[in-house]
Amino acid sequence: MKSVKDLKSQSGFTIAELLVGIFIIALISGIFIANYRSSDRQAKLNMAAQQVVSDIRTAQNYSLGLQEFEGSVPKSGWGARFDIASPDSYIIFADEDEDEFDYDAGEEYKTVDLPSDIIISNINVAGAVDIVFMPPNPTTYINTNNNTSVEITLKENISNAVKKINVNFLGLIDIVD
Repeated sequence: MKSVKDLKSQSGFTIAELLVGIFIIALISGIFIANYRSSDRQAKLNMAAQQVVSDIRTAQNYSLGLQEFEGSVPKSGWGARFDIASPDSYIIFADEDEDEFDYDAGEEYKTVDLPSDIIISNINVAGAVDIVFMPPNPTTYINTNNNTSVEITLKENISNAVKKINVNFLGLIDIVD
């Protein structure tokens, strides 16, 4: 039989030490989870901005490659339409009206929905913008003008983080933080 003296000399954790360890692990886990959700929202915004740029470049490449729409090459090329009135989506279109360089009903190639909680919050030229690439160069028209640029702002609704996409009259497309 062990004496009381022998029991006191055995090593082990006290309840206080155990509680401190659990508290530290819970604190570190809480910080990690909070940062994970924040970085997940930022990644979602970055991916949405990359998708918008990719779709604008697709319209540009369709103009360069003389991509057909409903059996013929569009007379005024391909474009993308962004509208504050539809902040959760944008349209890729084939501009079939010669020399108009804007979106008209019936020219829609596809509508692209932005991820949930991501919206188009601002367009610096007007409430809506049509970016059209006229083949074969492709010359870039922004709201029927070929010597201007546009800035489209995407916003993540929970954190209010933004990404700005610039398209200039040379057809250069950039994401600005």
